[in-house]
Amino acid sequence: MAPLLYMPTIIYNKIASQSHRCMEKQKMKKYFYLFFVALFATMSFALTSCSDDDDEPNDPNNENIVGTWERTTTIDDDWWQKDYLQFKADGTSISITDTHFMGDSDVYVEYGRWTKKGNSLTVKTDTPSDEGIDIDNGTIKKLTKTELVINAGGMDLSFTRVDDSIIENYL
Repeated sequence: MAPLLYMPTIIYNKIASQSHRCMEKQKMKKYFYLFFVALFATMSFALTSCSDDDDEPNDPNNENIVGTWERTTTIDDDWWQKDYLQFKADGTSISITDTHFMGDSDVYVEYGRWTKKGNSLTVKTDTPSDEGIDIDNGTIKKLTKTELVINAGGMDLSFTRVDDSIIENYL
């Protein structure tokens, strides 16, 4: 048996050894915890898929946009406006604005060209005026067989597909 003089040293060594093991366990728990936090963060990024916020139309040949589109704006019973955009397959366009105000009607017809790349749309009239629809760097937000939504100048313009013969009434 060890002399009493060495007893405090032995007790201290035992306590220090246990304390050291306890600290090692705590360190391991900490590293284990950090490992799983990092793993969880990595997996959450890796397994999360982003939805297609752009809703870019899958229309490489521009088939869906070709046709005549109508947009109606109603201010009140005596004041409303219809806008027509006709996109032709050859890249030409016709823009018609039909404004009705207190029984009077004004119609503006403009011819131009259009281009579409992905969901980017540009419509340029041959003789730009304040009455026609001129779209510079518009973004197609939605394009289906019956609905077209274009963001131009910070505004969403919603159009509905109509029969091409409607344009003939104005020409």
